[in-house]
Amino acid sequence: MSKQIESIESIQQRGFLGKLTGYGKMTGPGWVQAAVTLGGGSLVGALYLGIIGGYEFLWLQPLAMLCGIIMLGAISYVTLSCEERPFRVMQKKVSSTLAWGWLIATVIADTVFCAAQFSLGRGAIEDNLGFNPGPYVITGSLFIMALSLIALGQKNERASRLIDNILKGLVAVIVIAFMGVVVTLIKNGAVSWGSLFSGLIPDFTALFKPTDLIASAIATTGESASYWTEYVTSEQRGKIIAAFGTAVGINMTFLLPYSLKKRGWGKQHRELSRFDLVLGLFVPFILGASALVIASAASFHAKYADVLDENGIPYPEMQSAYYKVLDKSLAHHNADFVTLDDAAKDVARSSAPLADKQLAAMLSNRDSVNLAQSLEPFLGKHSQTIFGIGVLAMAISTMLVHMMMNGYAISEAFNKVGSAKIFILGAAMPAIAGLFSPFLWSGDAKAAMAIPASVIATTLLPIAYLGFLLLMNSRSALGDDLPKNRGLINALMVISAGVATFASVWALCNKGTPGMIGIGCLIVLAALGIRGFIKNQNATS
Repeated sequence: MSKQIESIESIQQRGFLGKLTGYGKMTGPGWVQAAVTLGGGSLVGALYLGIIGGYEFLWLQPLAMLCGIIMLGAISYVTLSCEERPFRVMQKKVSSTLAWGWLIATVIADTVFCAAQFSLGRGAIEDNLGFNPGPYVITGSLFIMALSLIALGQKNERASRLIDNILKGLVAVIVIAFMGVVVTLIKNGAVSWGSLFSGLIPDFTALFKPTDLIASAIATTGESASYWTEYVTSEQRGKIIAAFGTAVGINMTFLLPYSLKKRGWGKQHRELSRFDLVLGLFVPFILGASALVIASAASFHAKYADVLDENGIPYPEMQSAYYKVLDKSLAHHNADFVTLDDAAKDVARSSAPLADKQLAAMLSNRDSVNLAQSLEPFLGKHSQTIFGIGVLAMAISTMLVHMMMNGYAISEAFNKVGSAKIFILGAAMPAIAGLFSPFLWSGDAKAAMAIPASVIATTLLPIAYLGFLLLMNSRSALGDDLPKNRGLINALMVISAGVATFASVWALCNKGTPGMIGIGCLIVLAALGIRGFIKNQNATS
């Protein structure tokens, strides 16, 4: 450790370029965070965001990540300034209820996200790679492989470092691959530069209305326009929240402190930790997620030729996704539609106005197989195989980190951090949900399971943000390490927590009574957290 401290001290005396070089060699926890966020959730979130929003929401994921970096920076500061682990510090210095809410929400997020990664991996194997030995054979194989790697990493420090390096390499490959996709689309003239640059400018009014191209298509549907506007706005809300939630999930806030502690970092590494988050997490995410949105928008936004042929008949592989959208429209106008037999439904579908058919095709969920097809001009006939391997790698790397996060959470719940048995037990819990993902998700677009998973994770995020906002202002927790320039820090953290809270409440408002109960629980947790913070502050003073 003394050599590492001397190295940090010598690096901190250098200029900017010297720091960049020195710190770059020491980064690690940020790359592990990137392996979480640049996984299946980001693939699906960006894919669906590009389909329904085009370039108009290019600003959304960078904004979400910026808010996340601010809060993760605060988490790293608290972690490296305190001897105890953040869960125990929050439990003792803020609110035990808020701390347990953070831990339980992390377990929930790990479970739903890990199941989504198993579903995405199965989709890559079946649809992109063309192997179909049976859904449970695939998820069972993924389960055994993932749990074996986790167990190996716990028992062997060299294996643990190897897994970390593999994750770092996968992040780099993912970013480079999707940037290559964008370069290909640019060479083919498929990217609208004007729309792309305007999409980088935040426009919050775009959250509540269809994009210009979709709105133009809606206008051609005549009397059905009001239905389609409401439908698109609702669908857009879910996909926006999902894209926001895949930037920084609540489980990522739980992972970071343990990654830092595992590295043996302390107070002298606080500047390094901020650099690590920017280089290892922020930069790869911005490049990768933006490339995904651009690729999806250029290939699918307000387009229907990949779903319908020139006669308005859906291609066989897109029938299920297409009919899912069109049938809702037909049922809205004719309540008896749902009771019709298949033959009568087919007659109603073929009789639907062409404008409605085309709009339904535009809004149909594509899967990773569709995105791979759009790359055939660049990758040729092997596009499905190459893309499938990439998606499978993303799914595996992300499920591993979700399992690691849950291992830390369960270890903390039993106050047995460092126990390999408890850690592996915790890691196995989300993997069991993944094993049964074929039962949990029966949709044809297997990647789409990441959408509800991301919405759930988004609604839970304010719990962690509030906890660390209070900890950054807690003299009883930080003592002399309480930041001196708290005005600016608090302003940035309040904005970040406010954005996360808006996303959470916006998601819950659309869920009826369960959503209202969720909002009520968030309010109670916030009240208990603030009450505990004030009580501990008064005790200290």
